[in-house]
Amino acid sequence: MIEQEYTLEEISYSLKEDSRIMESVLSGWFNNPKTLNFVSPSLSYPFQFKKWIAVSYASHMDQTTTTVLKHRDWIIGHLSMRLEGTNAHIFHLFIDPVYRNKGLATKMIHEVEHHGHKLGALHFTLNVVKKNKAAISLYQKLGYEKYGQSSTEYIKMNKTLETD
Repeated sequence: MIEQEYTLEEISYSLKEDSRIMESVLSGWFNNPKTLNFVSPSLSYPFQFKKWIAVSYASHMDQTTTTVLKHRDWIIGHLSMRLEGTNAHIFHLFIDPVYRNKGLATKMIHEVEHHGHKLGALHFTLNVVKKNKAAISLYQKLGYEKYGQSSTEYIKMNKTLETD
């Protein structure tokens, strides 16, 4: 991977232009029920951008940071983090299938953890669909541990960062 080809950029669903671009990107990514279910099981197929915003972002817009990964100005990855005090919840990680298995999800998670830590987060949580074995394996390699289930579909995982 040549680092210069990949850039991380913060976007906001509250900005009209960012939303317009992300609606197009996400609609292309979530073009089948399985993919949408792995990223956002609470949404039904077909993907509806307005529902995506209403369910996951609208009520917590000021506490949520969304980062996109770009390759030559083309969005190829997405990850959001909601911060509440010293707790941060990571959600909606997605890497375009063409760019998977290149360490890009790891790069995004590390960057979001670093950003969250700078803002005071010490504890990170996430939910992952039980059937998403690749994601579970990735999170475990990054130090996340299983600590429960939020439903029959999700596994809860967490990680505590060391204090400086």
